[in-house]
Amino acid sequence: MLDLFIDYLPLFIEGIKVTLFLAIFGTFFGVIIGALIAFMRIQTIHFTDSRFVRIMKHIMRSVAIIYIDIIRGTPMIVQASLFYYGLVSGFMPPLIAGLVIISFNTAAYIAEIIRSGINGLDKGQMEAAKSLGLTEKQAMIHVVLPQAMKNSLPSLLNELIVNVKDSAVLSVIQVTELFYSSKSAASSSYQVLESYMIAAVIYLILTLVLSRGVNYLVHRQSNGGLGRMSRKSQTLPVSQTVEEAGL
Repeated sequence: MLDLFIDYLPLFIEGIKVTLFLAIFGTFFGVIIGALIAFMRIQTIHFTDSRFVRIMKHIMRSVAIIYIDIIRGTPMIVQASLFYYGLVSGFMPPLIAGLVIISFNTAAYIAEIIRSGINGLDKGQMEAAKSLGLTEKQAMIHVVLPQAMKNSLPSLLNELIVNVKDSAVLSVIQVTELFYSSKSAASSSYQVLESYMIAAVIYLILTLVLSRGVNYLVHRQSNGGLGRMSRKSQTLPVSQTVEEAGL
């Protein structure tokens, strides 16, 4: 195994680079898209809303629910095959297609994480923000969402670790990530078991290192060392004015 690893070291290094690229940027874009989907998902219809606003809110909620159900209810390997070989066949490089797939797949799970974080906050936060003169949108952006993101940080970081492992399914569309590299090494050397064992060890090392990093960041957050919210994202006391809050 050691000789095989040394012989095909450039191939495995390239696979590691692509895997980390997909995991990091897939999670990053997944958070952005997921936050938007979560915002659509939590739309509430008020009796003061006009008919047009009610219809738009209903459409946004329905689209978000359908999207989440479809993405979470189907395997990513099927999504990758349908997207690459069906929708963008010949028009998009495998690496870019893989990034799109992993981003939108991650977004469905992150949307539910963020929604749970928002629902887990004290409802008085929104009411207090509105009583200070903020609109519902301002209260969501400056008060509710930052707190929800902070509370959801462990789950959001865990998605990064999941994506390191799940990126392996993108080998089905010829993305040259770690598993695809190990398959190439196995085909060239005829040492199938050894190649996959090397891939397993590398995946284990990557996930263990990332897990330790996540635990460290969560520990710092719990001790107030990370994610210190700015004045705009702190809990608002009812006695504070909008001008004092800096909003």
